Amino acid sequence: MGYPDDVPIPPGLRERKKAQTRRAISDVATRLFMERGFDAVTVAEVAEAANVSIKTVFNYFGSKEELFLDREVEVRTAIVSAVAGRPAGDRVTDALTRLFTEYRIPGGERWAELEDPERLAMFRRFLETWYASDGLRARVLLSGEAMADELAAVIGRAHGRDPDDVELRAFVAMLMAAIGLRHRAMVEGVLGGRPPAEIEARVREAAVTAFAAAARAFPELDASAGP
Repeated sequence: MGYPDDVPIPPGLRERKKAQTRRAISDVATRLFMERGFDAVTVAEVAEAANVSIKTVFNYFGSKEELFLDREVEVRTAIVSAVAGRPAGDRVTDALTRLFTEYRIPGGERWAELEDPERLAMFRRFLETWYASDGLRARVLLSGEAMADELAAVIGRAHGRDPDDVELRAFVAMLMAAIGLRHRAMVEGVLGGRPPAEIEARVREAAVTAFAAAARAFPELDASAGP
C-alpha cells in the first residue's frame, strides 16, 4: 500500500527503502564494472543504467570506488566490533581468528557460498575487476588505515594506552598484516581456480597462523578481555 503525499513514511520503512535503493544502485554499478572494467565505466553511465540521477548516486555513495566496494564500512565495522565486543576470556587474536575462519566475508557470507559454481565465478570476476584497477587497490589501502585507527583506539582503551602508543601501533600493524595475508590467500585461491574446499582450507590456515604469530609477539596487548 502506498502513502499519500501528506502522510510521512514510517522511519523503519524509510530506512529499508533507502537500503534497497542503495543496494539496487550498487548492484547495477557492480554489473557494469565487471562487464567493462571499473575504469571504463562512468558514474553518469551507472546513474542512467540504474534509472536515477547522478545526484542520487552521490547521495548514497561518496565516490565511484564506494559503488564497487559498497560493503567496505560493513566489513570494517564487523572486524572492529569483533574486538570491541569479544567475550570475557577472549584475546584480541582469538576474536579475529574466529571471525576470519568462520566467515568468508567478515560479518557477512560464510563458506558455503563458494560451493555454488555461479557464485564462485561471480566472486572471481569481482576480484579480477578489483585488482585490475589501481584506484580500487588504493582505496583498500586507505580503508586499512581507517581500520587500524579504530583498532588502536579500541585496544588502547582496554589497556589505558594512547592510540598512538608505538608498541600498540606495532601490534595493530601486525594484526593488519595478518588480515592482509588472509586476504591474499583468498585472492590467490580464487583467481588461481582452486577448488572451494582448498580455498577455504588455505584461507583458514593463513588466518590461524598469522594471528597466532601476533599473539606470540604481543602477549600483553593481546591479553584476554576483562569480566
